[in-house]
Amino acid sequence: MTRMAGKKQSLLSILRRKLYVLCNGLLHAFDLNCRMLIGKLTGKKTLVFHFCATTQLMHLEPVIKELSASPNFNRIRIYFLTTPAEIASLRMPIELIIPGALVHSVFAARFLLFCDCLLSVDLGMQYPRVGCRVRACSTHGQPSKGNTYKCFNYTQINTFFFYGPLMRDYYLEHKKNHPSWPKADCYDVGQPLSDSLFNNRMKKDEARRSLDLEPSRLTVLFAPSFEYCSSFATHGEKIIEALLHLDVNLIVKPHPAFYNQAPFRDEFNRNVPNVNDWRDKVRRYDSNPRCVFSEDNSLDSVKALYAADVMLTDYSGIAFDGILLDLAMIYWDCPLLYTEYLPKRYGIDGEIAKRDLACNVGRDAGIVVRDTDELANAIAAYHDNSQHKGPERKKIREQLLFNPGCATKAMARKIEELIGICEA
Repeated sequence: MTRMAGKKQSLLSILRRKLYVLCNGLLHAFDLNCRMLIGKLTGKKTLVFHFCATTQLMHLEPVIKELSASPNFNRIRIYFLTTPAEIASLRMPIELIIPGALVHSVFAARFLLFCDCLLSVDLGMQYPRVGCRVRACSTHGQPSKGNTYKCFNYTQINTFFFYGPLMRDYYLEHKKNHPSWPKADCYDVGQPLSDSLFNNRMKKDEARRSLDLEPSRLTVLFAPSFEYCSSFATHGEKIIEALLHLDVNLIVKPHPAFYNQAPFRDEFNRNVPNVNDWRDKVRRYDSNPRCVFSEDNSLDSVKALYAADVMLTDYSGIAFDGILLDLAMIYWDCPLLYTEYLPKRYGIDGEIAKRDLACNVGRDAGIVVRDTDELANAIAAYHDNSQHKGPERKKIREQLLFNPGCATKAMARKIEELIGICEA
C-alpha cells in the first residue's frame, strides 16, 4: 500500500508539473505573441534571447549591447526568456542592458508564432514548434567536460555560432558519429565574452592596485569548479591556507555556483561549498591584506585574470581564459571527476576524457599537483621560469578563438544578416 501510495503521489507531482509548464507557457506566450505581432505589423524583426540564469546572460550580453547600438536597432524588437525562478533576478541585469526590456518564461518558447530568431546558450533548449527561421545556439563556454552534446536538441537547432576551432571541430566530430543529426548552418564568429580579455587590457600592477594588492608581489588566482569532486570541495581550505603561507598575493574566484542562494537538488551536486556556509571563512581570508575573496559574486573575473601571474584551477572552463592570457597554469588533480563523476553522470570514459582537450581544459599546458607541497613547488618553478610550458599554452591558445577581440561585432553582424536587416 505504501509503495502504491508513493507511485500515486509521484504521478500526481508529474501531472501538476506538466500542467504548470503548460499554463505558464501559454500565459507568457499570449503576451509575447501579441507584442511580436504588433512589431511584425510595423515592420520589425523579432529577436529572442534565452538564458537559464544570470551567469549565462553574461555570455551574450556584449552581443545584445552591440545590437542595441547598431544603426539597425530601430528595425529590431528584442525579447528575453528564462526560467520562472530566474525571472525576478534577471529583470534588473537586463534593464541595465536595454531599459524597459521584458523577461518572459522559457516555457513560452514552443508556443511562439512570430519569432524570426531565437538564440540560446543552452543546447537542450526547446524552440518554437512553428516558424522561427533561425534557431541558433552558441553554448555558454568552450567544451570542457566532454558532456556538451549529452542533452543536445539536434532536431530543432539549425544554426551554430562557434567560438573557435576547438568548438567547431568538436561538433563536427560528434556529427560524424551521429548521422541522424540534420544539417545546420555553422558560423565561425568567435566568443563575445572573451573580447574583454583583449580590449582595453590593464597592466598587472594597475589591476593589482585596483584590488588593493601589493603590485610587485607574485599573484596567484585560485579559480576552481564547484562540484563535490572539485578542488574547492575536497581541499579548498587547505589550498587557501597553503597559498597564504607563501609570499604571494592570492585572489580566490570560486565558480559562480558557490554564490547560489538555492541549494542544488540533483544527486551529483548536493553538499557542495556554498557562500552561506563559508561566510565567516570568506571574511577571515578577505581581511588578509594579501588576499581577495569576495563575499558575493561581484569580483570582476577579467580584472582578476589581468592581476594574476599564476592560475590554479582544476577542471573549470576558466582555465582557457588563463591560457589565452598566457598565465602560468597549475591544475589540482581531481581523480573523482574522471573515475566517478563523468562516468556516472554522463557515461563518459574518464581516462579518455583526461587526455582530451575538450574535456580536460588544457591540463597538458600546466603543472598537475596532488597536494600542497607539490603546489608550492609548482609556484616556485614558475617564479624561476614564467615561460615553463609556454609552447604547450601557445598550441592550445591557437585552437580557442576566431576573431579574438572582435567576436562581438562578428556575431552581431551575422545575426542582423540572418534576420534580413543588413547585407551579407
